[in-house]
Amino acid sequence: MRSYLLLSVLLGCVFSTIAQAETQVFVTTSPSQDALVRLHYPAAVRLEQIIQDSLQQLPTHNSDANVVPIYWLGAALLDVQNTAVLEVKRKEALTQLAQMGEAADDSLYIAKLAQLAQFLRQIKLGQRVMQPLDFDLIRITESYNPLITGRFELVLPPRPTTISVVGAVAKTGSVDWQFNTSSQEYLAKAQPLENADDSFVWIIQPDGKALKQPIAYWNAQTQNIAPGAVLYVGFLDLIEDYSTLNNNIIELLRNRAL
Repeated sequence: MRSYLLLSVLLGCVFSTIAQAETQVFVTTSPSQDALVRLHYPAAVRLEQIIQDSLQQLPTHNSDANVVPIYWLGAALLDVQNTAVLEVKRKEALTQLAQMGEAADDSLYIAKLAQLAQFLRQIKLGQRVMQPLDFDLIRITESYNPLITGRFELVLPPRPTTISVVGAVAKTGSVDWQFNTSSQEYLAKAQPLENADDSFVWIIQPDGKALKQPIAYWNAQTQNIAPGAVLYVGFLDLIEDYSTLNNNIIELLRNRAL
């Protein structure tokens, strides 16, 4: 009887491990759209296989009439099963923005904070796999072809024509991307607020990499800004209760898809 119970426990552990190793991937061209392709694997699978299967089944990549090139720099593989930490950061950021508005005696400033809060609410979050997803690069670079297991969303977007400017600015939202346009030129259109950091701006590139760019007259450095990037203007002079606001928002922006 004892042997039978032990065998049952062991089998249960084995089947539990197998179940946990199942991999689901929902493939789309935009996080605002439903999945165009649903992939299911009974076990962990190499990233190369996921990308290959996605390309073979994605309608916009296989239509003879209108093949839409994939913007690989903006492609994102998001773990949508483990988002608890990110959701905590979002909730904390939204709470802090609301409290900053309540403490302000300026209806226009409150409206600007509300715009930023709405932008953050609309982000579809997933713990991003921070690595290149270009299919050719994955095939020739072993370190870029890990085993994947769990529940993921794979976003294979077309090349965007805009960037976004958010943070301590009067006009949160998208502006047209233009070749060789500087951060300062984009920020001028977004109109930084009085408590905006005017020495640095964060550039979150489409692949999730975050770069802190000096932009003041005394420290300015040039930096390429790719289509689909986000410029985040941080808030200055935050009291201790809001000290995590800038870092939380940057982390949210890194873990979003185009």
